[in-house]
Amino acid sequence: KVEASSLNKLMNEGFYRTEHLTLKILAQQLDMPEYRTRALINQTLGYRNFNDYINQLRVNEAAQRLLDNLQTPVLNISLDVGYRTLSSFNRAFKDIQNMSPSQYRQQSLAPST
Repeated sequence: KVEASSLNKLMNEGFYRTEHLTLKILAQQLDMPEYRTRALINQTLGYRNFNDYINQLRVNEAAQRLLDNLQTPVLNISLDVGYRTLSSFNRAFKDIQNMSPSQYRQQSLAPST
């Protein structure tokens, strides 16, 4: 339980935005063996794998920022949340939201009928 709250605290502080973030780096930051960190993410939190978990956190923040900061280019938001390329961001975003970041932003602007 302590491990899960340490992980949540770290992620709430935005650690998932770290560029080149790996399971190894995360485990070191938590002062926990890699296998325990992996088990925490997979079994305790129920993600398929580390990348799935990180993408979920990054895309959640990005989705919020796409709507809050309409003037900010998608590329800037993708870099801010930790992606190195727009294409990897678009791919992850589409996997999770089932639409591209631009579509997501457009849809929110469309008047609901």
